[in-house]
Amino acid sequence: MTEASLLLLGLWLLQVGLVAVFAHRLRHLRRVLDQAPQPPESGWPELEVVLCLRGADACLPRLLEVLAQQTYPAPWRLQVVIDHETDPAWAWLQPWRDAQGCAWTALRCQNLRELPQHGSLKCASLRQAFADLHPSAALVVLLDADIRFAPDGLERCARVCLQPGVGAISGNRWFSPPPPTLGMPGWSSWTRAVWNAGAVVLMTLWQIPWGGTLCVRRAVVDAGDWTALLKRGLCEDTGLLAPLRRLGLTYRFEPSLLMVDPDPAQPLVPLGRWITRQLLTARLHHPAWGLVALHGLGSAVVLMVALLQAAWGAAVAYELGCVGLLVWIEHLVQPGRRSHGLGWCLGLLPGQVVDGVATLMALLTRRVEWRGVEYAVEARSPSGVRLLRDRWVRERLVRERCVSER
Repeated sequence: MTEASLLLLGLWLLQVGLVAVFAHRLRHLRRVLDQAPQPPESGWPELEVVLCLRGADACLPRLLEVLAQQTYPAPWRLQVVIDHETDPAWAWLQPWRDAQGCAWTALRCQNLRELPQHGSLKCASLRQAFADLHPSAALVVLLDADIRFAPDGLERCARVCLQPGVGAISGNRWFSPPPPTLGMPGWSSWTRAVWNAGAVVLMTLWQIPWGGTLCVRRAVVDAGDWTALLKRGLCEDTGLLAPLRRLGLTYRFEPSLLMVDPDPAQPLVPLGRWITRQLLTARLHHPAWGLVALHGLGSAVVLMVALLQAAWGAAVAYELGCVGLLVWIEHLVQPGRRSHGLGWCLGLLPGQVVDGVATLMALLTRRVEWRGVEYAVEARSPSGVRLLRDRWVRERLVRERCVSER
C-alpha cells in the first residue's frame, strides 16, 4: 500500500472509532432517559423560557404556536428580548401579547436596552433577560427562533436537567434534506447535512452544547461565571463547560431534543460563512477546539495528498467508506428512517472541502458578521468579540432620516 493509502485507511478507521463511541454514548443516554422518573422525584419546578429575537424569522410563528400549546404541568413564563423597538419581530409577537388560553403563565416582551461594546447582541440580550428572571424559576430554557420544538419539549428538558449532577442539557440539529432528483440535485443542502452529521458526533463526544435548545439550572445563572463570559462572548453555548465544572455540575446531550430540519440550505458561499461562524464559536470558547480543527483539516488535507499522488483507488474507497459512516450515523440518529445514500454521495466531497476551508477560515478570521452585525474577533485572553457596526441600525436610521426630510 502507498503512503497515501495508509493515511486514508488510518483516518477512516479513526472515524469508525469515533462513530462507534458515539453509538455507545447514544444508547447510554437513551437508556438513562428511559429510567428517569416521571414526574421527577422533586416534582415539576417552575421554569422560564428565554427567546432572543432579531428580525422577522419565518419560523417564529411556528415556534410561538408550539410554545402556546406546551404540556408542561407546572407554571412557566416566556421572556422575549427583541433587538430594538422597530424590529419586524414585534409584528409576529403582537397577536400573542393579549392571547388567551396560552400555556405560559406570563409573557414579557422587551427591547434590548443597551448596545454592548464587547460581546454579541445575543449575549447582551441574554444578560438582560437573566437579570429579569422571575425569582421562582428553577430552570431556564433558551430557544432559537428557527427550531422545531415538540409540544412536550419543556417536560423533556426538565426531566433530564433535574437528574443528579446535571447542570445543563441541550439537543442538537439534524438536517434531513429531500432525496436528490435530476431536476433538483440539492448540492448545498446535502453539503450542510454532511457537515452537520460529523458535527453531531463531535459535539456529543466532546460535550459542546447547542444553544438552539439549551436548559440550565438557575444556580448556573445565579453563580455569575457564565454571565461574565457573556460580556465578551460571541455565543452563549460553547463556553458553558467551565462555569458548570466550577459548580461541580456536568453538561449532557439529550437525544430526545434532537431537532430534525427538512428545510433547504442557502447557497454554498453563505453556507460556508455560516459553518465558519459555527466553528469560530468553538475556537473562541471551547477547550476541545484543537480536536475540532484537527478533524476539519485532517480529512481535507489527507484526501488532497492522496489525489496529488494519484491514489485514485484509495481515494474512492475512502469516500465510499465515509458514505457508509454517514448512513450509520443517520441510522443511529433516526432509527427506522430510509437512508438516502445518493444524497450522502452528492454532498460528501463538497462537505469535506467546505469543512476544511471553514476550519481554516475560523482559525484565521479577525472579523465575523452575524445577522447584519460586524464583530472584531479578539484572540487575547479572555477571547471574545467587539461590536464594530450594526448594518441594520444604520439602514434604519437612514430610512428614518429620509422620512423626516419629506
